[in-house]
Amino acid sequence: METDPLVLTWRKARTLHATATALALGLGAPLCALALLCLRDLIAVMPRDEAASVSFLRLALALPTGERVLVPGIPMAPIDLELAAFSGLAACAVALAGLGWLVAALCFRAQNRAADAVRERVIAAILKAPSSGREEVRGLARQVGLILGRAERLLSAGIVVPAMTLVGVLLALAFAGLAAPRLIPPAAVGLAATGLADILILRRSRARQELRERMGARIEAGLTDLVRRMPAVRIHGAASLEVARIKARVSANRATIARAEARLAYARAPALALAAILPALAVGTALWRSSSPGHMVAPVEPADLAAAAGAFGIAAWLVGASARLWLKRQALRPRLRDLARTVDALEGRGAGRAEPAARKALHPPPRSGVLAARDVGAFDPVTGERLSRVDVAVTMPGHVAITGGRGSGARVLAAVLAGQIEPTAGTVTYDGEDLAGLDPAERARRIAFAGGEAVLIGGSLRQNLLYGTDPAKAPSLEREPGEARETTPPRGPEGTPGRAAAGPGATSPDDIALVGLCRLTGLDAFVYARGLEGRLDPRTDSDLAAAVVAARRGMQAALQAEGAGRLVEPFDPERYNNQASVGENILFGTPVGNAFAPARLARHPYMRAVLEAEDLVRPLTEIGLAVARMTLEIFSELPDDHPLFDAYSLFPAAERGYFEDLLVRLPASGALRRGPGGQRDRTRLVGLALRYNETRHRFGLIDPPFEERLLQARRSFARMLPPHLAGAVEFHDPARINPAASLEENLLFGRVSLGEANAEPRVRALLRRFLADEGLESAVYRLGLDSPVDPAGGGALSEGAISGRDRIAIELVRCLARGPDILVLAVLEPRAAEEAEARLAALRRALAGRGLIVCLPGGEMPGGLAPFDAVIAVENSTVQRREAPAPAVAPVTEPEPA
Repeated sequence: METDPLVLTWRKARTLHATATALALGLGAPLCALALLCLRDLIAVMPRDEAASVSFLRLALALPTGERVLVPGIPMAPIDLELAAFSGLAACAVALAGLGWLVAALCFRAQNRAADAVRERVIAAILKAPSSGREEVRGLARQVGLILGRAERLLSAGIVVPAMTLVGVLLALAFAGLAAPRLIPPAAVGLAATGLADILILRRSRARQELRERMGARIEAGLTDLVRRMPAVRIHGAASLEVARIKARVSANRATIARAEARLAYARAPALALAAILPALAVGTALWRSSSPGHMVAPVEPADLAAAAGAFGIAAWLVGASARLWLKRQALRPRLRDLARTVDALEGRGAGRAEPAARKALHPPPRSGVLAARDVGAFDPVTGERLSRVDVAVTMPGHVAITGGRGSGARVLAAVLAGQIEPTAGTVTYDGEDLAGLDPAERARRIAFAGGEAVLIGGSLRQNLLYGTDPAKAPSLEREPGEARETTPPRGPEGTPGRAAAGPGATSPDDIALVGLCRLTGLDAFVYARGLEGRLDPRTDSDLAAAVVAARRGMQAALQAEGAGRLVEPFDPERYNNQASVGENILFGTPVGNAFAPARLARHPYMRAVLEAEDLVRPLTEIGLAVARMTLEIFSELPDDHPLFDAYSLFPAAERGYFEDLLVRLPASGALRRGPGGQRDRTRLVGLALRYNETRHRFGLIDPPFEERLLQARRSFARMLPPHLAGAVEFHDPARINPAASLEENLLFGRVSLGEANAEPRVRALLRRFLADEGLESAVYRLGLDSPVDPAGGGALSEGAISGRDRIAIELVRCLARGPDILVLAVLEPRAAEEAEARLAALRRALAGRGLIVCLPGGEMPGGLAPFDAVIAVENSTVQRREAPAPAVAPVTEPEPA
C-alpha cells in the first residue's frame, strides 16, 4: 500500500490529474496573463485619455540598449481601448470561472478514485482478516476514516496546485521583467521569503494548536474528575485542595503553551515586516536611476508595476497554498504508514486463504459428498470454546445432530464444518475440496451457518431478512433456483388461508415466500405485531388506506358480535376518552414531530395559550401536585433503578429528587413562587398532569365536570390552531386515515381498554381473524416487513427493541432465504421445550433432500423427533461417536505406517 498521498493519488488517477493540470496551465495561465495585461492597459490609458491612439496588449522589454518590442499591440482610440480592456477582463473572469469548475470536477473525481482505492484495500483486508484480528480491524476502521477525512484536499489538489504554483512564479517573474529587468531579483527574493514565512508560521501554528487541544482535553478531564469527586469534596471540605490541584495542572500546561505562542509570535514578526518591506522594495527598485553617464535606465511605468504586483500577488497566494499542502503531506505520511502496516499485518494473517484469482474452486462447491474434518483443532475467540484433534466425516445431504452443552465445543464444531471458523490445525474438506480454498461468498450461500443472534443493519425488516441474498433470486425453499415456486398466502390463526392474492392488501410472491420462512422459524408473530404497529401513508397506498377506513365499521361490528365492544373505547370528538391521557384528549390526534410531543407539550406556547384561555392552568397544576405526591408515596420504598418505577411512574427516576424537593417547597399550588423559577415549576407540574391517565393510574383526579372542561379545551385547540402548526398534529377523523397513528389504532379507531384483564390479547386475536376474513392480513405482513430496524436496538427493554430470540430467528431466515444445500444451525432457542421439537421437525421437513447439521438445545436428543442420519456427541472439546440408525459418521483413521 502506498504511503505517500501524492504518489497514491497520481497512480490511481493519473489521467485525471494530467488533464486537470494541462487545463490549468494551458488555459488558466494565458487567461491570467491576458487579464493582467488588460488591467495594465486600463491603468496606462488613464493619464493618456486625450491621446489620438494607444496600443492595446503591447509587449516590450526595456533593455539597457533600448526598448525591444516583442508584440507591437493593436493601435486604437483610448475609448475603444477602455471598452476592449473591460470586455477582456469580463471574458477572462467568465472563462476562468468555467475552467475552475472543470478543473475542480476533475480533481474531485481523482480524489474519489484515490479514496476508493484506499477503502477497497481496507475493506479487502477486513474481509480477509481472521476472527482473531478483531481489535486490529476496529483500529483500522478508525484509522481510515480519520486519514480520508484529513487527506481530501491533498488527494484532490496535491498535483494541480504545485504545478500552478510553478507557473505562477514564472508568470510573476515574467511580468516583473516586462516592467523592468531589475525587478526580477526582488520578485524572486520576495516569493522565496513569502514561502519560507508561510511554512514557518504554519508549522508553529499547528504546534500551538496541538498543544491547545491537549490542554483542553486535560482541563476537561480534570473538571470531569472534579464532578465525580464532588460528594467527597462536600463531605471533607476539600474545595481549596481541588482548586489548588486544578490551578497547578493549568499552570504546568500554560508554560508550555506560552513557549509555543512565543515561537509563533517570533515567526509572525518577520512576516509582518516582510509585508511592509516588499512593497517598498518594489517601488524603490522601480524608482532607481543609474548615475553613470551613457547608461540611462528608463523609468518603470506605473501600469507595468501594477501588473507585476498583481502577478506577484497571485504567485504568493499559490506559494502559500503549496506550503499548506506540503505540510499536510508531511503530517499524513506517518498515518498512512501506520495504516499500511496494519493492512499488511491483517493480509499476512489471512494469507492462508488464497486470493480469488488463485482459488482452485471458483466453480460452485459440490452439492453432495463427504464433509470431513481431519485432525482439526479450532478456537472461537468470541465464546472461548475450542476443539482438540477432531476427526469426523458426515455424508451430505443428510440430517446430523450435534449434542453437547455450553462450553463443550459443539458450536465450534458446527462453525468449523460450515467454514466460518478456520482450524488452527488440520483441514476441513467437502467432497475432497478444502473449504478454505472455496469462494467465501459461494460457500456461504451453499453452506449456510446460523450461529446466533443476527447482526442488524439499518433499513427495513425485509432488508434485514434478505441480507446476503442475491436480489435476483426470490427467497424460497426450492431445491433448484430455476424450479417453479409453490407459494402459499399467509394463513390465519386457525390455519385457514387469507385472501392475499388480490385487493388492496395484495402481497408479492416474494413477500409471501418470505412470510412462509418467518412462519417456519417462528418469526411470523413478530412481523405481524410490527405490521400492526406500523404506519400507513395514504399518499403512497391510497387503496389500502381506503380499505382500512371502510373496515372500521366492520371491526366495530365484529367486536360487538363477540361481546367485546367494551374492550375498545372509540375516538369520539364529543366524548372524553378514558384510555388516553389528559394531553392526548386535548390534542385528539397524534403529534407529528417534536412540537406537541408528550415531553414538550406543556412547554409549547400555543398549548399554554389554550390552557390559559380555558382557565385550566391552576387545576392542572393542582393535579400535577397530587400526582407527584401520590407517585412518591407509592414508590417510596423502591430504589431509583427499579424497573417498576420507570414502567408505571409518570416521571423518570432522574426527576425523583426534583419532585421531592418541590413537594417540600410547595404544599399547595397557591404557594408557587413568582418569577422564572415559579414558572418552571408550574410548567413541570402541568406537564405531569397532561401525562395523567385516569384509567391507568386511578388516582381519582378527573371527574365528569372536569372532563367537559377538557373537551372544551379540545375544541379550542382545534379551532384556533395557527396555519404554521397545522401539520404538527394529525387529528382523529372517522372518514380518513391517520398517517401518524399505528395501523392497529386506525383499524380500531379507538384505544384498547386498560381496565379489562387480557383485553389487548383478546382484541388482537379478534383483529387478526377479522383482517384474515377481509383479505388484509397480507398487508399487515407487508407493513411489518417494511418497518424500520434500528441497528443499535436501544436496549432490550426499550420500545421497538428486537429481542435476542427474534434476532436468532432473523439469522435463521437469512440463511433459509439463500436456499442453501446445507444448513448448519448452531443455535436453536425456542420459547418452550415442546416448541423445539415442533420447530426442528418443521425445519427437517422443509429441508428434506438437503443437508442439515443442528446443535440440539440442552445437548440432549429430544424423544419425539424422527431419528437423525447421524449423531455427534461433543464433550470436553472432543468428539465421541454415538450410535445412529443410519450411520453417517465414521472416525477418519490414519493410514498405517509402511
